[in-house]
Amino acid sequence: MKYTSKRLPESVVELEAVLGHQEFLDFYQPVFNHALEHVELKGFRPGTAPKDLAEKMVDKEKVFHEAASEAVRNTLKKIMEENDWQFIDQPNIEISETNPQADIGLKFKAKLSIFPEVKLGNYQKIAKKIISGGKEILISDEEIKKSIDWLLNSRAKLTRVNREAKKGDVADIHFSGFVDGKNLEGATGGHDQFVLGEGKFIPGFEDNIVGHKENDKFEFLINFPGDYWKEDLRNKKVDFKVEVRGVFERALPELNDEFVKGIGKFENVESFKINVREGLLQEKKSKEKERIRLKILEEIIKDSKIELPKVMVERTLENMIEEYKNYSQRLNKIKQEDDADLKKRLEERAKNSVATNLVLYQISKEQNLEPASEEVEKGINDFLNHSRLSGHPADKIDPGHLYDYIYGELKNKKVFEYLETLK
Repeated sequence: MKYTSKRLPESVVELEAVLGHQEFLDFYQPVFNHALEHVELKGFRPGTAPKDLAEKMVDKEKVFHEAASEAVRNTLKKIMEENDWQFIDQPNIEISETNPQADIGLKFKAKLSIFPEVKLGNYQKIAKKIISGGKEILISDEEIKKSIDWLLNSRAKLTRVNREAKKGDVADIHFSGFVDGKNLEGATGGHDQFVLGEGKFIPGFEDNIVGHKENDKFEFLINFPGDYWKEDLRNKKVDFKVEVRGVFERALPELNDEFVKGIGKFENVESFKINVREGLLQEKKSKEKERIRLKILEEIIKDSKIELPKVMVERTLENMIEEYKNYSQRLNKIKQEDDADLKKRLEERAKNSVATNLVLYQISKEQNLEPASEEVEKGINDFLNHSRLSGHPADKIDPGHLYDYIYGELKNKKVFEYLETLK
């Protein structure tokens, strides 16, 4: 067997292989013999018909293709092992006929997508530098106050009132928006209940609700700002029709020992505030850890040489588009983006996701950071138990996919834990 190969962009290899006449015959003859043994002729049991008659009944084209398929599969396996390649997609094969006169048993071309070579930068140095520059985590009294205020607001007692709404009240409204006389997407027949003055809506919207009471119906015009997140609404004049369904006065609970004892195992207000501080501290630490991890990966990717396989990017992009569509449907969005727009918008994110996974894979390989089988088994059990407790049992998940997912998560965790030791 002889072959030549050529590396193409996007981690693709193009090769041409030739098997000698005898080499191909080693694959062809067993297939031919098998077909010969199963020829059926009237008056003869299978395999007992005269050879010259039986040979005429064999579908030689079918035999050739079966033998060629086996020869190609076997040859590619040898080439893969010889070059330490790992195929990541079905190869594209083009087979030539045999040519006994040229002593060519089989000639074929193949285009292969292979697992890419990842040349990492100095990831130890990068991780060490970024970790050493981490932010000091502090919790201010103002942050504690905001957190407690949020809790008190969430426990507020609402009382329906027959008066004009003012800031601080809860307004229950039904509304519709119109641009140039046409329904505004996402604001047709909308319903919401919110605290006036918190700035949940577009600037100016809540100010127009203040001063109205239950059953009031009215209209107003708002000029959308030039930096609005939706480009097609920037600097647009939007007409709103609103009906007030209810106005509610809020009475916030008093922060005292009795209140905190009712929401948890707290002795007094002071112990409650200590708990709030610890909770905020842990939350900030988690966010800072995530920020550092993302920054480390970003810098390692920049400092590495990675040829992203097209097939990997396409698969990741397809999954992202599918997830986005499902998410949009759950939010009951009226208009769905078409695939072309989604591909354009998500392509860079897909490339970054592939690059991230390749970097994590290569570091785990170099540092031998493979999770043990008992760790994976424990991870699977923990996942299934959590799913059952949360009311979303994972019984329908394919066991193989679940194993791969948990294995991958644990491996990535080990990589980050290793990088975080490089202080």
